[in-house]
Amino acid sequence: MKKGLKYTVAITLLVLIGFLVKALLAKNFEFIGYWIVLVALFLVVVKLDKKYNFPLPAIWFFSIWSMLHMAGGLLKINGTRLYDTILIPLIGEPFSILKFDQVIHIYCYFAIAILSYFIVKKYIPNKTALIYISILVAFAVGGLNEIIEFGMVVFANAGAAVGGYYNNALDLVCNLIGAIAGTLLARKVWN
Repeated sequence: MKKGLKYTVAITLLVLIGFLVKALLAKNFEFIGYWIVLVALFLVVVKLDKKYNFPLPAIWFFSIWSMLHMAGGLLKINGTRLYDTILIPLIGEPFSILKFDQVIHIYCYFAIAILSYFIVKKYIPNKTALIYISILVAFAVGGLNEIIEFGMVVFANAGAAVGGYYNNALDLVCNLIGAIAGTLLARKVWN
C-alpha cells in the first residue's frame, strides 16, 4: 500500500462509520443504503490502486466526496438538510441552482473522472481518445448513480429525499461538468 494510503483509508472508514451510526439512529434507510454502496466503492478504489497506481490526491478526492455525500443527507443547517441548501441563488424554482447537491455531483464526477483517466490510460494510448473515453466512463458511472438513487426511491421509500425529474436532469448535467473538469485536470497534471 502506497505511503499515506493507509491513513486515508483509516480516516475515511472512521468518518463513514460515524455517519452510519447517525443514519442507523435516524432510521434513514436511504443513507444506510448509500453507506453500503460508498464503502464498497471506496474499497474497490483502494483495491484498483494496486493495478492502476492512482495519484494519492485522486483517492483523497474520492474519500472527501464519500464523506460529503453522507453529510449532505444526514446533516442539517437551520433545519434544512445540507443537500437541499442553496449555496448561491443563481436560478430559482423549479431548478434551484446552485444547491449543495449540485456542487457535490460536480465534485464527485470530477474525482471519478480522474480515477477513470488512470484506468483508461492503461489501455488507450491515443491521447485524444483517452480524454473522450475518460469523460464517457465517468459520465456512465454518473448514470449508474442516478439508477441507484431511483432504487432508493423505490426500496427505501425516499421519494421526497432525492427529488424528481428536474433533480435527476440537473444531477446528470452536473455529473458531465465534473467528468469534463476532472478529465482535463488529470490530463494536465498527471499526464
